[in-house]
Amino acid sequence: MRNRIEVKGLSDLESVLKKLGDDVAVKVLRKAGSEAMKPVLADMKAHAGFDATNSGEHMRDSIKIRTNSRIKDKKTQTVVTVRVGPSKQQAMKARAQEFGTVKQIARPFIRPALDYQREFILNALASEIRASIEKHR
Repeated sequence: MRNRIEVKGLSDLESVLKKLGDDVAVKVLRKAGSEAMKPVLADMKAHAGFDATNSGEHMRDSIKIRTNSRIKDKKTQTVVTVRVGPSKQQAMKARAQEFGTVKQIARPFIRPALDYQREFILNALASEIRASIEKHR
């Protein structure tokens, strides 16, 4: 089963962001992306594996929202990349839980968090971007 999302007005958004300037555009999109992904962060942390016998860092404690500016990257038209997930050190554990292994059944927590929050993410992005643009005009 495939999900389909239709987004309209991206060319208008692009022109408004260009008028604001690169620094402000990155700031607006980082803030909007981070706000929109907060429920995904909470959902991932709630369903990530936890081993009480482990004295080191737990996977759920390494899950964070990370943003990267890609505005100067000539290979892509992306302005900001927003990621939610565990640290690189916990990536193997996350993959094993998400997809399973020969010895472990899959207990997905990344994809379901995104799927359950999809509607909120889109609405939050729209309202946060709109509010930030109005603020900087």
